[in-house]
Amino acid sequence: MDLEEFLSENGIPPSPSQHDHSPHPPGLQPASSAAPSVMDLSSRASAPIHPGLPSPNCMQSPIRPGQLLPANRNTPSPIDPDTIQVPVGYEPDPADLALSSIPGQEMFDPRKRKFSEEELKPQPMIKKARKVFIPDDLKDDKYWARRRKNNMAAKRSRDARRLKENQIAIRASFLEKENSALRQEVADLRKELGKCKNILAKYEARHGPL
Repeated sequence: MDLEEFLSENGIPPSPSQHDHSPHPPGLQPASSAAPSVMDLSSRASAPIHPGLPSPNCMQSPIRPGQLLPANRNTPSPIDPDTIQVPVGYEPDPADLALSSIPGQEMFDPRKRKFSEEELKPQPMIKKARKVFIPDDLKDDKYWARRRKNNMAAKRSRDARRLKENQIAIRASFLEKENSALRQEVADLRKELGKCKNILAKYEARHGPL
């Protein structure tokens, strides 16, 4: 009895080694060689369609809100308002500066000197104390020493108050000039800003919003 007939009668499948070595028909190829593998599909998907265009993975996405900006971005640093110098054509009288400066110290500069709110508060009028008549026979050396001491203290107080008033007057005159210059600068900037807005509106009307 033939081996194949015996196997078929007893329901035993033939050996798989025989199917592996069996030749394929000349017009057909194995299915494993015709179907592309998973690696081939992934490599084809990553390759660009047009050789002259970069792949989508190489294109940079725009910066979205919340993302950090690059460290080398040229961002202007904040400006301290106290360091801004406004060109003001103000030249105070040297005599007024002398009256506003302490002898032996640096000349008063109205551009740098600033007064606190406490210094600029109005001062109340102080009434002089009522004079007390003292007879000449009671005016001894102790009385005249106390009188000279009080007179010197009153003179120092008057000089300090007059010096402060002169400084405030010169400082206010400088601020008036500076305020006028700043108002003119603001007017020029508003005019320039209006021109820029008109140019931007014409550009967006022709090419669309930025």
